[in-house]
Amino acid sequence: MFDKLNEAFSHLIDCVTRVDVETIDGKGAARLVGIADGIRRCGDSLRTVAVGQVERTNGWKGEGARSISEWLATETDCAQYEAQSVVILANQLQHLPTTQAALLSGVLSNAQAVEVARGAIVAPNTESQLLNLAKHVTVRDLRDATARVIAGATDEAARHKQIHKTRFLKSWRDPDGAFIIKGRMTVANGAIVMAALKPLQDEIFNAARKSGNHERPEAYAADALLELCTAESAIAAKPARANAVMNIRIDMASLKRGHTENGEVCEIAGVGPIPVATATAHLGEAFLKLLVMDGTDIRTIAHMGRSIPAKLRTGLEERDRVCQVPTCDMNIGLEIDHIIPFAEGGATSFENLVRLCKRHHLQKTHDGYRLEAIDASKGAPWRWRPPPDTS
Repeated sequence: MFDKLNEAFSHLIDCVTRVDVETIDGKGAARLVGIADGIRRCGDSLRTVAVGQVERTNGWKGEGARSISEWLATETDCAQYEAQSVVILANQLQHLPTTQAALLSGVLSNAQAVEVARGAIVAPNTESQLLNLAKHVTVRDLRDATARVIAGATDEAARHKQIHKTRFLKSWRDPDGAFIIKGRMTVANGAIVMAALKPLQDEIFNAARKSGNHERPEAYAADALLELCTAESAIAAKPARANAVMNIRIDMASLKRGHTENGEVCEIAGVGPIPVATATAHLGEAFLKLLVMDGTDIRTIAHMGRSIPAKLRTGLEERDRVCQVPTCDMNIGLEIDHIIPFAEGGATSFENLVRLCKRHHLQKTHDGYRLEAIDASKGAPWRWRPPPDTS
């Protein structure tokens, strides 16, 4: 086995060193990226399952490391946090042979396997569901689904209490001299922070767009945090700014019962699951709205005018938390688009509206791109189609 692997590795190195990227056209380079990603997945998966066996056989001991994650970080020159993540996944996979097989075959990336394993290890009956979902959604959407699985399969009050007990805010300087912040807190408290930052971030985003500047959303979030911390001296000079409204989505059965059960939802949109008790405790807060997912079904909201009523806008923000073009995770500055254009008689209804990022909205409006509805039960309600002459 090792002879064949070493031979294959040597052959791969030989092939890679012979590639002259400068002579490859754009389509060829894109194809090369796909091949390289497949090789990366193969290597990552083999490393992960091998680490599991190293731990089970204590193969890391006697090398001077205090733990297997420290041994792995030294052995493979990876960051400590990456090593810890690999060790955790390796331990979970020994109880999840189907997920391990999907990882080894290249069906799952390591990032996808992490999310599937996180959910399946606490709720084994959801493994096939999460594996199927991973085929159709982004890692971000898969992470959200996993969070719901964990929330439904564990005691929410105990989990909330434990997270609060382990809260922290740390800061340090990295080797480049940059100031780094890292924190941990409950989802409910995180929502309070994000509700304060969101309007500032939107203002900075809009101002940057008008001036022709384009930066990553994370950059605007950092600017918003700084402005939030330095705005006290400017309060008198500026009108009061309301916090962003955060939507709590909850199943009626959970609300009546007082806690969620497997498959039910109680979460702050775009942030994550919270205990039902926390949701009801915050009902009086001005920055939160409660969306009960029984009774008034948001899919039935409709309005024939072009303007978007507040109730309909709330429903769209809850349903379309990120740009709805598959693989696009943009959640800043989303715009509401009529799927069938308003000028062509398209209704301003929940079924005919979708939230897109500015780039994809412009492509759909002016460049002939279009959204096609597909089977939402597969986890991906839309297919993004290029203009007819380029498909």
